Amino acid sequence: MSSLHFIIIYICITVAWTVQIAPQFTNGTSVGKIDNAELNEVSGCAASRMFKDVLYMHNDHGDRPRIFAVNATNAMVIATFEISPAEHYDWEDIAVGPCSKTDTASCIFILDDGTYHGVDKRTIYRLYEPSSLVSQTIAPNGVLKYNWTERAADTIMVDPDANVYIIGNVLGGRGMMIQLPDFAWNNNNPVWVESGSFFSMYSTHTDPESGDISSAGNEVLVKNSGHVYYWKYTDGDVVGALIHPGADVPYIAGGLAETVCWSADAQAYFTISEGLHASLNTYTRV
Repeated sequence: MSSLHFIIIYICITVAWTVQIAPQFTNGTSVGKIDNAELNEVSGCAASRMFKDVLYMHNDHGDRPRIFAVNATNAMVIATFEISPAEHYDWEDIAVGPCSKTDTASCIFILDDGTYHGVDKRTIYRLYEPSSLVSQTIAPNGVLKYNWTERAADTIMVDPDANVYIIGNVLGGRGMMIQLPDFAWNNNNPVWVESGSFFSMYSTHTDPESGDISSAGNEVLVKNSGHVYYWKYTDGDVVGALIHPGADVPYIAGGLAETVCWSADAQAYFTISEGLHASLNTYTRV
């Protein structure tokens, strides 16, 4: 076989690996506006694995440590959960997934890694999903503190194997991606994590803002300031997928939109902006 043939085969394999083709989603529609004035600066959302059509959300910096359960069909707040002991310095994103490799119960993961007034806490809180949608106080079952080379992060994602991923938030969007080590949970000292691979995104803003892995662990959504991007992967290698460009999927722009999350069955995804009575938008798989 000639060297030209080898080159052509290599190019074909590379293109097949790097080019993402997204499934078709509707252009998006508002299911309603957040009815609770206390949820007025939404910075993260994640779908409950225990309660149908329920999304967990939280405010950006300035709020106390709490999350809200929101009805995904009408944007009505169902319950408020105080998280204690915990600090809310600059909560930026939230995810839902298995608690650990040895505890497959469903947990909520909250990322406190935004840079506010030049201080970066770099802390993740992990807590069991509540057993009922009644306002209550929930204690974390795990705390992870870490340090790394990046200035800040706005994106946390958890896969079905309980692996936790962070994407740095940088001007231009090409933040570093890391997988946090399991041993770092409930360690007295912050763990130093070497920066990993570069996230494949170009932006004129400080991005990305949010991301989510589907419950099946084979699809990813990541949002920047003006777009939502989609990846599909089949080998369990999330970082390996995200080093290649994603496919653009529908997004209703407006306001300071900060978050994206899948529905629990990945048949739809949601976006919501910061602000009082913000619109919860849904995009359904066709």
